[in-house]
Amino acid sequence: MGSEDSQIVLIFISAAAIVVLMAALAAVFVALHQKRVMAYQKHLQQLETDLQKEMLDASIEGQERERKRLAKDLHDGIGSVLTGLNFHLKHQLRQAIDNSKEATFLADACGMLEDGIAEVRRVSHNLMPATLEEFGLVQALEDIIEPLQQRGSLNLDLRVRGNTRRLPPVAELGLLRVVQELIQNTVRHAHASHITIDLTFATHHLELRYTDNGKGFGPDLPAGGIGIKNIRSRIQSVNGTLELNNGQEKGMEALIQIPDTPDQPIN
Repeated sequence: MGSEDSQIVLIFISAAAIVVLMAALAAVFVALHQKRVMAYQKHLQQLETDLQKEMLDASIEGQERERKRLAKDLHDGIGSVLTGLNFHLKHQLRQAIDNSKEATFLADACGMLEDGIAEVRRVSHNLMPATLEEFGLVQALEDIIEPLQQRGSLNLDLRVRGNTRRLPPVAELGLLRVVQELIQNTVRHAHASHITIDLTFATHHLELRYTDNGKGFGPDLPAGGIGIKNIRSRIQSVNGTLELNNGQEKGMEALIQIPDTPDQPIN
């Protein structure tokens, strides 16, 4: 092979090496670019998730502020007015002649007022339960269940397992609101006669299993209905998990798990 041919071969090899190198550099550039794009998209998704959570937290916080305001207005406003009126009527009753029509009317009015005062207190307590803040979730759940038990139309069974402990306030309040929503859905739509609430304090999380023997969600309460959406929002706000099993003819079951620390998701 002559000198000229050797130079041509060398040039060809050099050109091929340059092409291969450029192709390799292009591949590396594309890979790095794709990695940056994916990282940026993931960052945007995280920002969107964080924004949605912030909006959700703000919405729930606003709801709780409104509940607190309404509870105070009911207790301090309407409740005080009814109590004052009841005191006035009882004073009139003491002045009335025994067994007269006036005395009977005043006694009936006092009885109705006392029922109204008790109902205002019950609604005020449900809107902002002081028991939750002072004594914790278990006692607050018992306070919800007791008046329903007394009515006699619905049997509620609360079972508590594990070593009871306090969770962060936002987690306890979220669970209490969820149970209230579930009971309300059962009463309004499921036509159930029995509700079981199993509350288990596990090592790193709290598990709540809610079951009833009603007709399930039914056509009036689909799994994507407003009540269920509110429940999902509550659980999502504390990084919990929710599983719904709808038996249609055999009732429904809701399984909820919430971490001890609400900002730590359950894996």
